[in-house]
Amino acid sequence: MVTWLLVSLGASALWGVVLFVSDRGIAQIWPPAEGNIWTGAAAWLLTIAIYMGLIRTATADWNALDLPGWLRWGIGGVGLSIAATWVQGRGITDLGLKGTSGWDVGVVTTGAYAHRRHPQYAGQVLSLLGLALLGGSAWAGLAAVAGSAALVYASVVEDRHMARTHPGFADYADRVRFF
Repeated sequence: MVTWLLVSLGASALWGVVLFVSDRGIAQIWPPAEGNIWTGAAAWLLTIAIYMGLIRTATADWNALDLPGWLRWGIGGVGLSIAATWVQGRGITDLGLKGTSGWDVGVVTTGAYAHRRHPQYAGQVLSLLGLALLGGSAWAGLAAVAGSAALVYASVVEDRHMARTHPGFADYADRVRFF
């Protein structure tokens, strides 16, 4: 369990470092200056590591918190995860795989992006929290919070980047909610 927890926490921390370096202008790693197959693969591998670490941690420490079944299997764990999959899926579909992998696709203002600036990240945060609830594990909860923090920070960094590179983004950001 400890190994998988470290995988999830390590991937979240690595995202945080990449985002910090980019946000502070030390080097433009994310979003990349020019998206390509390698930037997409790196972004998705880190995301997969966060999820796999959380899931493996949750299964190794299954319901250690002894949460009630209605919370884990009802609206909390399963319900939140299902809703999150829809939100995240809409975000990915509306932005496109290239857009979610680092390519600059401009300011997308249609579909889910007409209502929220970061529906993909919002869905991922909800799914991480839902999976942690389903697992009923404090360690999985820690992994979910770390992954969620990285995703929220990614949203902030991407907003700042979009404001610098796309003049129309400020008007969009004024009209459309963050999450």
